[in-house]
Amino acid sequence: MKSLFRCPEVLAVLGWLSIASPLLLQAQNADPFGIKPKNHDQNKALAASRYASALKAHEGRTDVLVLPGLVADRAKRRVEVWVERSAVARNEPCEFLLLSERSDHTYETLLISFAKPSDVQRALEFLGVEPDQPFDPASLRYWPKGESFTIRLAREGQPPLPVEALLLDRRTGQALPERRFMFTGSRREPARDGTAAGYAADTVQPMSIVSLFNTVDSVLQVSHRAPKDAVYQNTVIHPEPLLEDEGLLALAIEPVNRAGETRVQELELNVSTASAPSSHPSSEADLLKALRVQLKERGGAPGEPSSLPALLDRLAHLDRQRHDFFLTVRFSDDLALGHARALAGVLALIDSDKGVRLEPPPAGHLYYRAFTPDRKLLDRNARIFHPLELILSEKAGQVSGKLLFVTPRSKQEVSRAELEIREVAVPGPAELRRQVDAENRRLREQDESPRPPALMVFAPSAMSYGKLTRFLEPVLPTHRTIHLFLDEPPASLPATQPGR
Repeated sequence: MKSLFRCPEVLAVLGWLSIASPLLLQAQNADPFGIKPKNHDQNKALAASRYASALKAHEGRTDVLVLPGLVADRAKRRVEVWVERSAVARNEPCEFLLLSERSDHTYETLLISFAKPSDVQRALEFLGVEPDQPFDPASLRYWPKGESFTIRLAREGQPPLPVEALLLDRRTGQALPERRFMFTGSRREPARDGTAAGYAADTVQPMSIVSLFNTVDSVLQVSHRAPKDAVYQNTVIHPEPLLEDEGLLALAIEPVNRAGETRVQELELNVSTASAPSSHPSSEADLLKALRVQLKERGGAPGEPSSLPALLDRLAHLDRQRHDFFLTVRFSDDLALGHARALAGVLALIDSDKGVRLEPPPAGHLYYRAFTPDRKLLDRNARIFHPLELILSEKAGQVSGKLLFVTPRSKQEVSRAELEIREVAVPGPAELRRQVDAENRRLREQDESPRPPALMVFAPSAMSYGKLTRFLEPVLPTHRTIHLFLDEPPASLPATQPGR
């Protein structure tokens, strides 16, 4: 048989590869996505020249910070970053306002920065502003949090141009309104193998400096809720030729508030009831009427207990022109779960940038959304994932439970996977933790996918909040997402196999 490698067709392909491979490798090393603007090298050289000139011009000044790609002026309260327009065409989707020059995602951004992300953070801190917290659903933080900045293009002999004017919202057909960007800071990568912790936006793609959607890895991001998919679908480069300059540009980042003022205001809400929990069901209105709430500023003295209507009136009169309000909710231990659920429905209505932004719960507490679970989770056959299910009951003041492990098992003769359900008794918190750890160990040993870090809990509405959280306490650090169903029987258990 003739050797495969002597076939003319194969030799032709190998010959083509011998020529093309070095070219492909060179292109990949130069720019994997081929989307740097045509004047990129000249702009990069000009940015380096400006850096050298700025170092010389501001030598010895303690109120000016010069770093590669930027100048921060404490007296002017301004950071100027040297950038260039990306090669993304007009009418194309745009998810970032500003990415690092080292990013592999510059096909998704309006502007490219010659300053690295951590240096932009350092410059903002030089102005006297500290980063706060990025959007991070894994930590139950569904709002970015930080002091606000405006971002505009500085133009010679013309007023600064808000960057939002360069972007268009497909839903309205208009340019984006000028908004604010929060200085959240990027998360830090944990130290590994003896290396120091790293600044994620410097090392993790897409290396974002200013993001148009909520993310955990950007120096600044929009102040409102902006899911990534919605931004991709609706935000494009403006079709009008508002920015045709292919040279080096200056981006001005300036605080919204005056020196000494802070926009972020933290509030705490303590929730209790005027009466002891009742085992008799009440209407939603009665449950809310029984609540007693205390609102205070973080670190301040608690206010006088008030009714829910009085609280809502006070929240309605907050000065949202000058401040962004972040609210932490604490339920008292003796609060009946039914009362907490009733309040959660109200909190869901005011949890917005026009109301108050709900913070993650304090350690050992539940996020308010635990009380408003997605009822679709009750249909096991429709679920795409299967959290652990915990059924709690209370007898003579003692709480105990059953833990259900639901596992889909595929069978060759059946088109849809069958559900295998295993049940074990959990008489107390320690046993709950032990069973969860045993399940995690079993899945690792059998090379099966881990379960989601979430827990479906079924409990009576008359149970007190303190009894519930004390039972859940050992698993809350690893299962922060709780779906709490009150007075709700779990799905039927046709295949239950009691644990041994």
